Amino acid sequence: MVIRERPRPVQLRMAISPGSDAAFSSQKSTPSESPQTKKFPRTEEEIFYMNCRAAYLTVFKSSLENIVSKDQLYLALQHAGRNPSQKTINKYWTPQTAKLNFDDFCIILRKEKPTSKTELLKSFKQLDVNDDGCILHADLYKFLTKRGEKMTREEVNSIINLVDVNADGKFDYIKDWQCMQSKGCFFLEEDGEIVSHQYRMQIAQRSMVYLTIKPLNLSQVEGKPSPWLSVDTTLYILKENESQANLQLVCFTELQNREVFGWTGELGPGIYWLIPSTTGCRLRKERKPVTDEAQLVYRDETGELFLTKEFRSTLSDIFEVIDLDGNGLLSLEEYNFFELRTSGEKCDEDAWAVCRENFDTKKNELTRQGFMDLNLMEANDREGDPCDLWVTLHSMGYNKALELTEACPFVIDIYAEKCKPKIKAVHMEACSGQLEKAICKSVLSKGDAKVMDGYENIIVHTYSCDTWITSVVENKSDEKVIIHINNELSKNCINNRGLNIFAVEVAPKSTMVCQHVMPLNERQEWIYYCIYSLIS
Repeated sequence: MVIRERPRPVQLRMAISPGSDAAFSSQKSTPSESPQTKKFPRTEEEIFYMNCRAAYLTVFKSSLENIVSKDQLYLALQHAGRNPSQKTINKYWTPQTAKLNFDDFCIILRKEKPTSKTELLKSFKQLDVNDDGCILHADLYKFLTKRGEKMTREEVNSIINLVDVNADGKFDYIKDWQCMQSKGCFFLEEDGEIVSHQYRMQIAQRSMVYLTIKPLNLSQVEGKPSPWLSVDTTLYILKENESQANLQLVCFTELQNREVFGWTGELGPGIYWLIPSTTGCRLRKERKPVTDEAQLVYRDETGELFLTKEFRSTLSDIFEVIDLDGNGLLSLEEYNFFELRTSGEKCDEDAWAVCRENFDTKKNELTRQGFMDLNLMEANDREGDPCDLWVTLHSMGYNKALELTEACPFVIDIYAEKCKPKIKAVHMEACSGQLEKAICKSVLSKGDAKVMDGYENIIVHTYSCDTWITSVVENKSDEKVIIHINNELSKNCINNRGLNIFAVEVAPKSTMVCQHVMPLNERQEWIYYCIYSLIS
């Protein structure tokens, strides 16, 4: 089995339709009259044609260009506000298809589900360069009037006027939505396993919801990019049905805008679990040893012990990571996530009361200064020996040079249109179990399936997007199988297993994640070429 995948620059997925079913009638498509001479409101047919053309021009320089591949068809449909499955693509791009023209594209758009509010929100998000819920008129004008077969300013104005636009030159596509935020972190264990916070989210009533996850931007050394900012992040959303043990996959964040991954859609009232995930392709054990160890503490001329400026800066970053609700204070619950990570023990109410008596607190929560003083006390208890401090730092993902290399802090934002969402970190555990099931289910539902030659009960499912590729092996037989995987012909690729050749054992009647693959260098072409074979 051979699968090829080439990377693409992040595209702007335009769905500029107003989302009205009436805008997509079944009449034959005809070119609209010149906007300079048009004196009456545009007809439904003209609006439909204009939106088709706008979407087409986000992929091609001219509507005279042809679609010549499945990838181009997929992109064009995405930019028109559709979210086509592999089955949908295969319906319009058969083995006999060599090309599709603009008229063919319009016909496909008539047949597929019209743009919904969900799809419209996804598309607007792609133009939100500041990730603040607003799109500048200037950005929309620039994209549609400066590229290829240019749209006129009047045409763009007509599009903008179809939606609610502020007088300040912005379209607030999530204006007045209520927002909640929580932070968390992926931590790399000694054996290479990844653990992270997991969350429960409550939605009080049926509402449109928009969720994002992205790496948390902490302080950076000037001229030296932070390694964790390139780590991929994903969020799986599962609905709790009657019990915590019965979780049903709803969706995952597959929309991408730079380092932000998001999902938008309608959710009914209830409890949802949010399970963060990273492929492990870029969050991996540090290979090169660090020879220069940073100094954590020092004594002044009087012999009094102090924390170094560098260590205080690191502790401040750690405080940002463990302050999950971002209120600038540490609650007992937040502090215990830190304690469990660094010492394996929890702080009880009595110990917390002693902590509040001896260190700076506000509203019964520990301040940043209190957290600093707590670490200084630990150093004093060891008479300046930083051994225990280093245990804490290593547990939080820092190396001897105080570089965060084996952890990736992230932030989750939740916007809801009709109610205030609630989110709470519940526990921290390995990215397996429920997450493995969720990944397998998502790949089986959205990916491309291929039966292994000669083995009808062994199926390889492959999900591809611009950023990564995930393959899942499904074993329908009654016996376990061992699958040999060879990635040697792939180019500019890295996978989460760290090997080009490896084997996986798949239990009978089960599925398992075989590998995640990403480009080694995102600026260069990458080709995924994988061969699967059965070891007898």
